[in-house]
Amino acid sequence: MKNLAIAAFAVLGASLPVGNVLAVEDEAPAEPGRRRELSETLAASVNNLGLQNVLELSWRQPLSASRNPLLSGAHTAFGVSHTLTPSYTRVGAWAELSPLSVLDLRVGVEPTVYFGTFHSLMSFDSYGDSFTNDARDQRGGAGFGTAGRVYVSPSLKMKAGPVVAVASADFEWWKSRARGPLFYEPARDTLLKASGDQLLNTSSVLLYQYDLGPRGQLAAGLIHQLTYVYAAPANQIQRLGVLVARQFGAKRFGLSHPRLLATVAYYLDDPSKKHKVSAAVALGFKSTR
Repeated sequence: MKNLAIAAFAVLGASLPVGNVLAVEDEAPAEPGRRRELSETLAASVNNLGLQNVLELSWRQPLSASRNPLLSGAHTAFGVSHTLTPSYTRVGAWAELSPLSVLDLRVGVEPTVYFGTFHSLMSFDSYGDSFTNDARDQRGGAGFGTAGRVYVSPSLKMKAGPVVAVASADFEWWKSRARGPLFYEPARDTLLKASGDQLLNTSSVLLYQYDLGPRGQLAAGLIHQLTYVYAAPANQIQRLGVLVARQFGAKRFGLSHPRLLATVAYYLDDPSKKHKVSAAVALGFKSTR
C-alpha cells in the first residue's frame, strides 16, 4: 500500500522482553536502483533487566516501479547485523523477499557467542526446572560458549488512513554447545534443548499514526507478543502492552531523523512473571543512500 512501511527497531536481544518491537514510518514510492541503509538501535528494559545495541547494514532493490498500492513496496533485500549485550554478541545475515507491499518473507541465520555472564548458557536438566532469576542465581554454572538460530519470518502489514496493523512470526530453530541437556537462552528468556530445539515467536501491533508535518510523526497503540517452545507449552510467554513511537522529522540528539520508542507490557502468561509488568525504551536512527 502507498506510504506504508514497517521498520523493525531490531530489539531482539538477550534479556530484553520486548521481542520484535515495531515502529511505523512513511515510505515514498519505489525508487529505481538499489538502496543502502545503515541503522543502529540502543535499547534498555526492566523485567527482564537488559541493555543492548544493534547495528545493521542492508541493501534493498525495488521489484516494481508501479504506484499501485499493492506493488509500490515490492522489493528484495539482504543485510548483516551485529548485536552486543552484556551477556552475548551475535552476528547475523538475512535475505528478504516482498512480492507485495503488504507481505515480507525473511530468512536468516545468527551465530552467537555467550560470555557466561547474567546466567547465559546455564545448563538445566528438564523443561520443568525453575529458571526464575532467583533459581538461576542459586544454580550457578553459566559459562562461555556458543549457540545459534536459523529462522523464517513472514510479516503482514496493512494500513487504513492513520491506522496501521502488523502481524509477524518468527519460526526458529536453535542449537547450542552448552553442556545441556537444556540451556537458558536469554534472548527468548526460556529453556531450549542444547542438541536442537524449535520455537515460535510472534508480535502483533495495532497503531494510530499522528502526522506532525515537518516535525515527524507520532504513533501509539497496542502490542501483543507470544513466545512458544513446541516441546514445552507450560513455559509459554505471552504479553499484552501499549507502545508509543516518535519519529523526528529533523536532527535530534545529534542524530539524523532519530526514533524513540517506549513500551509497557503485562505478562498474561509466564512461568515466573505472570501478572507482572515489563517496560522497555529504545532509541534508533538510520541513514540511507
